[in-house]
Amino acid sequence: MPVEAKNLVLEELLELLLHGNKSEIRDFLNDQYSQDLAETIETLNDADKLSCFLLLDLEHTSDVLAELSSETQNYLLQVLGSKKLAPIISQMDSDDAADLINELDTEDKTNLLEILPDPIHQAHVQELINYPAKSAGGIMSTDFLRLRSDMTIQIALNYVRRHAAQEQTQIYYLYVVDNTNKLVGVISLRNLIIASLSDIVANHMSTEILTCNVDDDQETVAHTIAKYDLIAVPIIDKENKLKGIVTVDDVVDILKEETTEDIYQSSGITQETEPDKLISGQINYALKARFPWLLLTLVGEVIAVFIISYHEKSIISAPIAISFMPLLSGLSGNVGGQTSTIVVRGLVTGDIDLKNTFKYILRELKIGFLLGLICSFITGAFAWMQYGTAFLGIVVAFSLTVTMSFGVLLGTAFPILLQYLKKDPAAASSPFITTILDIFTFSFYLTMVSLTLKHIN
Repeated sequence: MPVEAKNLVLEELLELLLHGNKSEIRDFLNDQYSQDLAETIETLNDADKLSCFLLLDLEHTSDVLAELSSETQNYLLQVLGSKKLAPIISQMDSDDAADLINELDTEDKTNLLEILPDPIHQAHVQELINYPAKSAGGIMSTDFLRLRSDMTIQIALNYVRRHAAQEQTQIYYLYVVDNTNKLVGVISLRNLIIASLSDIVANHMSTEILTCNVDDDQETVAHTIAKYDLIAVPIIDKENKLKGIVTVDDVVDILKEETTEDIYQSSGITQETEPDKLISGQINYALKARFPWLLLTLVGEVIAVFIISYHEKSIISAPIAISFMPLLSGLSGNVGGQTSTIVVRGLVTGDIDLKNTFKYILRELKIGFLLGLICSFITGAFAWMQYGTAFLGIVVAFSLTVTMSFGVLLGTAFPILLQYLKKDPAAASSPFITTILDIFTFSFYLTMVSLTLKHIN
């Protein structure tokens, strides 16, 4: 929702809460989109959140509950209790219900599962929460239609009509299974409609099916759907049994989550982080998320301080040379960060194949060397003109070429190494690369200054 529209909805709601009657408030709330209403409710105080939530129609309540933050969901659970929330959760899609229940403590999770009124929905949710949260099994939905391969088209159409009407099921593709629930094909609604009523489903289905396994990472599922322009992808187990589907709307959430996670990691923020808690949660949470990498950076920069102290005599003897240290550090860190960002994105999108690792490293090293030469020529010329010492310009230019080349090498090799180790390459964060480069840059440059001190002076 645009910011202006969101503010208007909030203003009107606050006015109604202040002066309106329950009937007016109820009509206003139930007339809003669940996503927009959830955003608005999040801005209210706890008492108004509860009041608004209790005035929603049952079906709308479940949609809004699915959109609320985990913090607000937990608050409503604590206030209303499991018995009042269970009928609402039973109206939610099984994957949304599983996400909500997964956020609870073990005891609350068990209690809530046991009192879900629909035993089929309960079984689906129980199955989903047993999968890792960020796996295909953890994000899939069990709310879809499947057909038997030996069904006649007439029976299949009647089945689709009945279930689509009763359960308001969204139809993406119709997946076909055998009598053991193994996935054997897929048929579009169009092909089902135009087929002869007396024919069987098996004669009109396609057996070429793109699938993902329940154990696949959610990012793999998202890239499969994005790469092949799918509306949904079936999720199977090791025995090829159809367990659920992941739809394109889920992919939007996955990619948003993965992008946010990569951005945080590249900035040196702990991997398992909830964005809403970082912005509006407790200060202790933000401290725990942000401090670890800062501590590592602090240790690295302390090492850099010792290196500078070790070369104290050279610094005193050639103060003009030391004035270029921030320049070398900044350019080397910047080019290392650039390279790391490019490589991480290439690894995540699959544009960089690990089989050709050496080729990518060599290519980036050439780019780093050329960038270093260009920047070195400019910097060396400036040093010569500014201080009238040609040899200082040569030392600065040579050091910058070496340190920028090393920055590119580190920015390329470290993410690739993490990928080889089955770790997230986004963990090759900018603070880590910058710290390592500072240590190397100061060591190399000050050593060069020490070795050429008499020529510089």
